[in-house]
Amino acid sequence: MDFKKEALQYKDALLKDLKTLCQIPSTMDMSSAKDGQPFGEMPRVALDQMIAIGQRDGFVTDNCDGYAGSIDIGEGDDVFGILGHLDVVPVNKTGWHYPPFDCTQDGDMLYGRGVADDKGPLLAAYYAAKIINKMDFEKKMKIRVIFGTNEENGSECVAYYFKHRPYPALGFTPDADFPVVYGEKGIARINVKGHFAPNGLMSFMSGDVVNIVPGHAQAVVDSHDDLTESYQAYLEKHQLTGEIEDYHGKTKLTLKGVSAHGSTPELGQNAAVMLAHYLVDHVENDFVNFIDKYFYEDVNGKKLGVFKEGHMGLVTCNLGIISYSEGKGSLSIDFRLPHEMSEEEFIPTLATTFTMHHFTSFDYDWTNALFVNPESDLIKNLHQAYVDVTGDHEHGPQCMGGGTYAKEMPNCVAFGAEFPGRNNGMHQNDEHILIDDLMDAVAIYAAALYNILKK
Repeated sequence: MDFKKEALQYKDALLKDLKTLCQIPSTMDMSSAKDGQPFGEMPRVALDQMIAIGQRDGFVTDNCDGYAGSIDIGEGDDVFGILGHLDVVPVNKTGWHYPPFDCTQDGDMLYGRGVADDKGPLLAAYYAAKIINKMDFEKKMKIRVIFGTNEENGSECVAYYFKHRPYPALGFTPDADFPVVYGEKGIARINVKGHFAPNGLMSFMSGDVVNIVPGHAQAVVDSHDDLTESYQAYLEKHQLTGEIEDYHGKTKLTLKGVSAHGSTPELGQNAAVMLAHYLVDHVENDFVNFIDKYFYEDVNGKKLGVFKEGHMGLVTCNLGIISYSEGKGSLSIDFRLPHEMSEEEFIPTLATTFTMHHFTSFDYDWTNALFVNPESDLIKNLHQAYVDVTGDHEHGPQCMGGGTYAKEMPNCVAFGAEFPGRNNGMHQNDEHILIDDLMDAVAIYAAALYNILKK
């Protein structure tokens, strides 16, 4: 079968479903959390909508207490799993040129939060499963499309799901890059708190979630000097934008950076770090001094003493959330770690550094790295499908810094849907995806399912 041609038959229907899902602002909102919607109202609305899509198409659906849902396609006792997510990260208040919670077509591009991460790829895999279901060949197993509602904030959704539902035999998650990803870095998320003498710093805030490079930072200082000229010179020197203004007799400074995914902090410009680098010369505050000393011009943990390079690449470090008010300061940091870095090696080193600098509370979450043999049948079948559809023999199976649902299930890897050389702006303003790429993803997923399911 010509899977690219077959995928195009579903283009209009897929885009209609994608628009419906993207119009749901399914960010985590614990203020509206309750039984049946553990991560807030809108993630549950998105879950219900995806289940409705499966029911519309005549498939068996399942809602696992509002944490996650599934759609079963085909017949059989054994199950091939496709794991995607319906939740999305928050949007910046400024910087979007298109409605963030919609699916806007401009030429050959779609714009909107979730078109690339992960509503678009999830639907691409779902439509691929529909194509395979229509094909007349004997299949080894049925397909179960599983969709969670908390991937962006810890993946508690599928952890809960798999406590109450069996694991599929094997599967993939359409939430990363093509070709297939056989290795994912480990993730350490650090939260620290401490008390610091203000010495001119009244407040300092930046970031909403730990796995995004913060694109905006704000501070209020009590300075006897007029900082206008020096701040404007600083912004100009570093090619930044920001504002300075009087704020109830104090001075308020804002700075805009460049958001990026927390696993690739080098692609962004951390607004908090850049603002701290200015403030360090104008307030004698140890909280600011710490940020500047350990994070300025270092996204690999070298200054913190935890740098390592392994098979999967370098340690990366994203200072994602900063909060300071009335002498109380807190930091939340996202590290991505090659599988050679152990918890026993990493955590004590960091804890010692923070303790030395007035941080009295140190908490962390640790997720081990994922490493699947690149010579396994799963990797080979997925990669061959990519090659068959694209003709790309240059790019092979790979490792990455991002973390996906693949770590939540045995015999599972990340597979698409961002193509080599693309930057779909995941977690950034104007998130986007080429329509042709989305439809090619449908074809690749269909070819992969065919390779794996045929007897």
